[in-house]
Amino acid sequence: MATIIKISPKFKEELNGRLLFFVDKKDRTEEPMLFKRSGFGMDGSPVFGITFYGLQGGDEINLDEQKDKIFGSPFSYDEIPHERLSIQAFFIRYHKFKRKDGHEIWGMQDYGGGGNFAENPFNLYSKVKTVSYGKGDVKLVIDQMIEPGYKLKKGQVYQQGNYKDHGLVHYFKMKSELLSDFWGEDIYLGANILLPKGYDPKKKYPLILCQGHFPGGTAPFRYDVELREREQGFTKYWNSGKAPKVICVNFRDANMFYDDSYMVNSANLGPYGDAFVKELVPAIEEKYGGLGCPEGRILVGGSTGGWISVALQLFYPDFFGGSWPGFCDGLDFHDFQVIDLYNDDNVYEMKFPWRKVERPGCRDTRGNVLWTYRDENYYELAIGGDLAHSLGQYGIYQAVYSPCGKDGYPLNVYDPITGKINKDVVEYWKENYDLTYYIEKNHKWLMPKIRGKFHLRAGDMDNFYLNLGHWDITAVLEKYNYGGYSYTFPRVGHDGNITIIEMLEEMRQYLKEIQKKKKTKKTKR
Repeated sequence: MATIIKISPKFKEELNGRLLFFVDKKDRTEEPMLFKRSGFGMDGSPVFGITFYGLQGGDEINLDEQKDKIFGSPFSYDEIPHERLSIQAFFIRYHKFKRKDGHEIWGMQDYGGGGNFAENPFNLYSKVKTVSYGKGDVKLVIDQMIEPGYKLKKGQVYQQGNYKDHGLVHYFKMKSELLSDFWGEDIYLGANILLPKGYDPKKKYPLILCQGHFPGGTAPFRYDVELREREQGFTKYWNSGKAPKVICVNFRDANMFYDDSYMVNSANLGPYGDAFVKELVPAIEEKYGGLGCPEGRILVGGSTGGWISVALQLFYPDFFGGSWPGFCDGLDFHDFQVIDLYNDDNVYEMKFPWRKVERPGCRDTRGNVLWTYRDENYYELAIGGDLAHSLGQYGIYQAVYSPCGKDGYPLNVYDPITGKINKDVVEYWKENYDLTYYIEKNHKWLMPKIRGKFHLRAGDMDNFYLNLGHWDITAVLEKYNYGGYSYTFPRVGHDGNITIIEMLEEMRQYLKEIQKKKKTKKTKR
């Protein structure tokens, strides 16, 4: 038997990218297609990937002849069971970026899919077929393409998506000169704007800058979207006019590595931090009426957005006036989830004299392990290979935190197959992105600038063990009398345990106190 994937002759241009093959035990001849169900192989569809360059329409790939190059998750290509299966092929198109530093690298260009390969326009796929796998040849034809769903208007580009203003929700997009210079082509940043009830374009407002994953067309704090029970009432609260008179903003900054950039300067992604501070935020303030001062720029975010909200406040302490981070990605690399990058030798396993133990990657709030660190990393390897193409969490860590290698791709902080840690790369991570170390190293000049500005929250049973880094940074902040607060909540998982309304009311009071202090200083002068 053989599994053969054919590229439809109707695709005339050269195709470069990652070919994925999905299988599933359930009949999936209808939507949702298999790639939209992909997870880490425990509750989604097993996936098998191999990268090709120079494919043409009409080409056929015999997967069995390529099996030594195929990486699978949660098992190898040879272990696909011989039984009734639904199968599907998918092709992630890569674009060649010719960066200013002279490197030419391949990755998925964003066309509005927000870093999600399964939604990015112009990626290709086959229809789902149900077969008796292992009994005779199997053939799939890649003849479908994800369409953007709309035609570009004059001056528009697909990058970061395009959306129509409605009511209090507006959409903003601009070309970043700093990022375009780094990447050697036009790079855009987008923002979704939630205006206050009774918004007056002649007035000036504080900005609440919401960090996190690609929001698509969703407004900040999911305004006008049905929310989980704890958050119900936010839209009514906002529309009532009782909410603080602030402009809320979330951001669209998908890139070839992930659905967001982490908004810091990076050897592999470019100067996203400077682009945010020097280009995007000032442009939004000018267009919509921001105060244009530190006390008019408040950061908030959870998980990835939590780390960004801490990093931006630390790296640009004179630009931002306060931060509300929650359940943040690893703030201290002594506790990179459950890994001590400085003292451990391997991220996948702990070695004891008579045995090895797999490191957990995710747990429920009762402590049950849902998947291991190896599970999630191997899934990313299947999706993207070993050059940070996975568009996943560990791929973006390598891309943001690591130095650039001689081939133009990020240097791995650990071997993606074996898990062995590269201590030279760890040292680079430490000097540039270990936020607890950054505070320790710079506390003399930094602490006066950030005192009173941090408001941290996390659950003590964070599903990804992020409470460990939370405790690390809290200890250092308390050591230098940081003047904010840091809470962890018992038996709470990946959650900040505060409602949007409660947080906005906290911010209202905080902004009042800042203004009061500012007036007092002026009076004394």
